[in-house]
Amino acid sequence: MKPLSIITAMFICVIVASITFPAYAREAEAERQGKPFPPERIEELEEAREWQKPDQIMEFLDIQEGNVVADIGTGTGYFALYLSDAVGKSGLVYAEDIQQEMVDYTQEKIEEEGIKNTKVILGEPDDPKLPENSLDLALMGNVYHEVENPVALLKSIARSLKSDGSLVIIDWRSDVESEFGPSMMERVSEDAVEADAEEAGYYMVRHHPFLRYHYFLIFKKRPE
Repeated sequence: MKPLSIITAMFICVIVASITFPAYAREAEAERQGKPFPPERIEELEEAREWQKPDQIMEFLDIQEGNVVADIGTGTGYFALYLSDAVGKSGLVYAEDIQQEMVDYTQEKIEEEGIKNTKVILGEPDDPKLPENSLDLALMGNVYHEVENPVALLKSIARSLKSDGSLVIIDWRSDVESEFGPSMMERVSEDAVEADAEEAGYYMVRHHPFLRYHYFLIFKKRPE
């Protein structure tokens, strides 16, 4: 082979690698997502979470009495109960999940505690089945790594947000190991979440860094 041909072949290999590697990375990340928390382990979601700092999270969310908010992927309603307190009697919380077992568990919990301002919703993986243009805030807490098609879901949430509504994503950092939570391979990086949100029509307005094991991102919809 002539020297020029060798150089040309090497150049082509570099170009092909630069194109295919990100694609492989995206495919690998996609394979890590889409695994909902197994219902048979539901009791684990009720364990104490001092590391979650829910009171501080609520302070930064700055929810007002009378707001309408959604807890996407509510699980056992952990965050939904905090949201219920925050919106008050005149507000409304949608506690949504795609697993019937989680919905039933949360419904029983809010009935036992006499909570009147929370509505439990059975959604679909790409559509939480929430009213359009109704939400002041949508929270995804510790659920993003379980979502199979995050961009589609984020677009559905956007339709339910008011024009000035906020999307909050709190999930496990992929650069900090912990003895609890999903495996490192299941976690989704902060950069990947930001890229998904941008593709779905959002822009990031704030990143709160006080959580040790999680990123805490707040997004708004881009004006149409």
